[in-house]
Amino acid sequence: MPIEVFFAVLLAAALHAGWNALVKINAEPIIAMGLIMACTSVEALGFIPFIAFPPAPIWPWLLLTLVLHFGYKVFLVKAYAQGEFGQVYPIARGSAPVWVLLVSLVFLGAEFTQFQVLAVLLIAGGVAALSRFKPGKALGAGFYYALITGLWIASYTMVDGYTVSQIGHVHSFVVWLFFLDGIIAAIWAYRYNPKVFVASLTKHWFVAIGGGTMSMAAYWICLWAMTQVPVAMVAALRETSVLFAASLSTFMFKEALGRSRWFAAGFICSGLLLIKLA
Repeated sequence: MPIEVFFAVLLAAALHAGWNALVKINAEPIIAMGLIMACTSVEALGFIPFIAFPPAPIWPWLLLTLVLHFGYKVFLVKAYAQGEFGQVYPIARGSAPVWVLLVSLVFLGAEFTQFQVLAVLLIAGGVAALSRFKPGKALGAGFYYALITGLWIASYTMVDGYTVSQIGHVHSFVVWLFFLDGIIAAIWAYRYNPKVFVASLTKHWFVAIGGGTMSMAAYWICLWAMTQVPVAMVAALRETSVLFAASLSTFMFKEALGRSRWFAAGFICSGLLLIKLA
């Protein structure tokens, strides 16, 4: 992997963890998500005059991924409402490649290498540690929502990676994705609680702009990188965001991250690298 692509994707991973942390700051995660995505829509609108209109072959994939991105947001805010940022984020990101493997096995008839099996075990062990499994104690709702969020992540990653690597037009795809996705998310959040949405926009506009900028920049970098190197390599490196998230959960939210949870995050990252690079 070229050094410039390597460091660009690392930057994207840090930005992704950052905007997710901003979603958790607001007392109403759905409102925070809507505000951030509304800002990405406005920012994307500023790019539209300077990029080509997406060609016809892209639109079916663009419409499909809009559905997948919305599903991801719905379950992400549910997970954040039920669990800690330092627990939900790594599980959601770490479980996505496991869902990809399961889909490949059941529907595509794929065969696993020894390294991929080891990767699954590392991820499963990391998720178990982050979930704080205790005998006789039921798992929290945040854990299940995070796992489902991982399924949505796996789905849109496969669709978007295919689109930009096989059809092309990455800049048109990114700009129109964020423009339309932002409108959908803003309407969703506004309908949830119009008064709180407007009040939060007035009070937290600077957070929304920052989160929107980080969100769009992170994904734009990743999709650009998928046109430079194999999609699997980019996806693997992007998931190092769980380590950035672990740091943010400690310093921003004062969430307890003991030695076992740091090791768990390391296991997840190791598994993600193996599962993509093996």
